[in-house]
Amino acid sequence: MTFGALAAAAAGDAFVGHEVGYIVGLGGTGTLATSCLYFVIALGKLTINVLNTYGGFMSVVTGVSGFRGRRTLSPAGRAAYIAGIMIAGTIVALLGKDSFLSSFKDFLLFLLTAFTPWSAINLVDYYLVAKERYDLPALSDPEGRYGAWRWRALAIYGIGVAAQFPFLATNFYTGPLVAPLGGADISWLVGLAVPAALYWLFAPRDRTLEQVA
Repeated sequence: MTFGALAAAAAGDAFVGHEVGYIVGLGGTGTLATSCLYFVIALGKLTINVLNTYGGFMSVVTGVSGFRGRRTLSPAGRAAYIAGIMIAGTIVALLGKDSFLSSFKDFLLFLLTAFTPWSAINLVDYYLVAKERYDLPALSDPEGRYGAWRWRALAIYGIGVAAQFPFLATNFYTGPLVAPLGGADISWLVGLAVPAALYWLFAPRDRTLEQVA
């Protein structure tokens, strides 16, 4: 990564759009040097893609097993999930190869749109509602004090996500309130403030933990 950043800084416009070719060209005409550079680039991409596949696999399996109530997954099931993630990732990469940076930026912004209200609700719940006191065993018990679902929190989360869209500025979608703000994207501020305030007002208070503490 450091080497690539230095090469991009030194090459300027010659680097953009020809990244791999430029790096390999630094080896000159020597077959050994060129092969080594290709190997380093390929190994780096392989390492990152393995980690990405593993992360996607763990996320999908955690979600699916949570809904299905299963704690184990067969080797065949693991292979199927991993293959599906790799195929989906390859398709997305091929479709976005001509505009990767802009597409990746939009993807990160939409991730921020999804995670910002979640973070706001969790922070308010932990510090202001629960006062840093949780019944840890009950978190994994659908019949416990917290129940299987906190519908009020889910509704507030949905409101928090929806409230950001008028202020969201991406290549894929631009909200109607972005232009009046001079093109500024303040969706993340809205995504923090709205769900935090709503959850503070409407979250259920569990007084039993306070009494025990």
